[in-house]
Parts: sequence; structure tokens; C-alpha cells
Amino acid sequence: MTPRVHPVASTDGLTLTVEEYGTPGQSATIVFLPALGVPLAYYRPLFEAWVARGRHVVGVELRGMPQSPVSDLRRDSFGYAHLLREDLPAIFADPAVAAADRIVLVGHSLGGQLALLSGAAGTVRADAVVALATGTSSPAARRTRLGRASRAAGIRFVGAVTCSLGYWPGHRLGFAGRQPRTLMNDWGYEARTGRYRLRGDYTDYEAALSTLPVPALLVGIAGDRMIPRAAVDHLAGRLPAQVSRTTIEAVPDHFLWARRAPEKVVAGVEDWLTTQGL
Repeated sequence: MTPRVHPVASTDGLTLTVEEYGTPGQSATIVFLPALGVPLAYYRPLFEAWVARGRHVVGVELRGMPQSPVSDLRRDSFGYAHLLREDLPAIFADPAVAAADRIVLVGHSLGGQLALLSGAAGTVRADAVVALATGTSSPAARRTRLGRASRAAGIRFVGAVTCSLGYWPGHRLGFAGRQPRTLMNDWGYEARTGRYRLRGDYTDYEAALSTLPVPALLVGIAGDRMIPRAAVDHLAGRLPAQVSRTTIEAVPDHFLWARRAPEKVVAGVEDWLTTQGL
């Protein structure tokens, strides 16, 4: 399936790219946000599975990724706040999204965090939020002393390298792709403290999350070692009690489910969306 590609200008003039799959219908449109360092093209089997169920899907290539490139990450650094308050509103103003009667904001991992934070702060209009394989990066979510120590050491390493180089060379180190310093500082703060505090944004996101005003679903992937159940539990504990939860048996991996078993995840999400009338 060949998507319809839309260039979208963000507030600072950077061109973002969205891919549109399917056509609008009676069901809500899905706007999808990828994981940290994962290109949008990786999720095409997932989008095709959703289109097969009659969904209209708009996938967003996040700033700094191949279809939305930033030439100099040291000079043009950006963080979560830029994605939430500049890029997402520009995406939602694009005709592919703006014409939709109802919108479900879906994200994987970091994309799920952004979806929840946006829903909590109201930076865009979404009728529901779905977070796939999304949880805290904090060592507190590790069950063993060794697991907590290993995660803490990894977080310190990311911070030290990012501070030293002025950006994170994840494309060389096997985690998160090439990312700007501000974004990794935002990631690192949550990873160290289990709380969100975004550079350049004075919103109390923890308070906002605790009163999340839109229906939300947290989807865990059984066997996901990067975001295990305890990591999802930690995030869920910062959200209203009525937020829905499910765990799906797909491929026991943080990423591979999107390509090898997308139908299983789509089916689980669709069951919940049906209960929401979306």
C-alpha cells in the first residue's frame, strides 16, 4: 500500500512529513506517533492492518527523523515541548487531520508518552489516547537490584555522552537513533526521577496527567523487556484510576510486534475503541 505523503510546515519553518493511509469514514481517524529513533516507514504493516479494518490513519514522522530531517542537531536542538506545542498542532492543522470528525492519538513508546502528555495538557484536540508499549524508563520499575543498577548506569551513560558531544549518537550506539541534547535531557529527567519536567515548558505535567481529561488506553506487550509490566504500572499510577489497561500477546519484543504481529495489537485496540464509540 502506497501512502499519500503530505509535507507540513511547523512553526519554525521545518518541514515535517505525514503519511496518510486509507480514507476517512465513520470510524475515528488515527494519528500515530512513532517510538524514539524509529522511522515512520517501520510501521507500515501496522498501518495496513488498521486500514484493513476500515480505519483512516495518519502517521507522523517525528522531527529529526529521515523524512523530517534536522541538519544540525547541536545548533537546532529541540525537546518534548517543541514536539508537543509546535509540531503536533501543525500536524493537526493539516487537512488530512483537521477534516476528521473524531481523532484517536496513538503512540508507541515515546510516541505514547507524547500522546498522553498532549492529551493531558490539551495541546491538540484528541477524542482518545492510546499508548502502545509505553511506560517509565525509571530504574524504579525494575524488579531486581541488578536490574535497577543496570538501568541507572545506562541512564547515566546516555547523559554523559549527550553532554560531552552535544547530541546523542544513538545511530552508532544502538539505542534511540541520533537525537538532540534537549530531547535526551527530557528523556533522561523522566528516566532518573520517574516524573516529567520538560525544558522550556513550565506546565506541571504530572498534575496534568493525574487529571487526564480524555479516555485513554495503556497497551502492554507481553514479554517486552524494554518496557515490562512494572514500567507500565509505574506510568499508570500517575494517571487517573479510570484509564484502561490491557496486555497483548503478540511478539515478545518492544519493536517487532509492529511488523510481525500488528493484527493482534490492532484487534486489542479496536475492541477498546468500540467500547468508546470511536
